[in-house]
Amino acid sequence: MKIRLSAFALFAIALSVLAGGCDSNEVGRICFIGEDVDPEIQTAVIASPALECQSRTCLLQPLQQNLPDESEFQPLCTAECESDDDCDAVPETVCVTGFTCAIPVVVGPFCCRKLCVCRDYIVVPEDGEIPAPAACEPSNPANTCINLPGR
Repeated sequence: MKIRLSAFALFAIALSVLAGGCDSNEVGRICFIGEDVDPEIQTAVIASPALECQSRTCLLQPLQQNLPDESEFQPLCTAECESDDDCDAVPETVCVTGFTCAIPVVVGPFCCRKLCVCRDYIVVPEDGEIPAPAACEPSNPANTCINLPGR
């Protein structure tokens, strides 16, 4: 009886750990986009599937500001989000200032999707809210992103 109870307890603990892991949206691990990283890139590059990322999505965000001395410019694992609270950074991330939820691309399969973006690489307004790009305004019929409502 003790052995069955112990086995059941171990199974319950393992199941709760696995279920809890599914809620996490870990971002910030260095990932590979398939090319050398060029700090002069002008557009974001998204690689998917990126097997080293929990979300299977890797983002190379173009630099919009000078990096803090402690930071490195790297492609990082990202994930879809609705708010900054959805972006859980892994402990080993090179992103010093944390992540924000923003729209990094307006073309391709990830157009107008909110993803976790490292704050080190972008300029965040004082109010902390990064406005959605004009190309992601769903009321404008000229916007062609397939991810906009009604498309």
